[in-house]
Amino acid sequence: MTEANSSAVSMVDVQTATQNAARFLQNLAPQIGAEIIDIRLEEVELSEDEKFWFITLGFLRPTDAAFAILQSQKQRDYKQFKVDAETGEVKAMKIRNV
Repeated sequence: MTEANSSAVSMVDVQTATQNAARFLQNLAPQIGAEIIDIRLEEVELSEDEKFWFITLGFLRPTDAAFAILQSQKQRDYKQFKVDAETGEVKAMKIRNV
């Protein structure tokens, strides 16, 4: 093994980064104040410096009662997660407007 290879940083794969983001979202359901169902992977991007995965997840949650009559009973929301590519730790969660 060359010195350059021995100092190379291992990176979590996109599947692990996505699973960590989904778990993070599910763990925050009580704080979000709604049941979270039908989580779907929407977008994936590795940062140019390869330090972070940006994962966008879409999910359904109940709508407010006032809007339920005009819309379906659930609406799809989107969150973008910044996941450390080395450790797999979720560093940030933001609202993703589509």
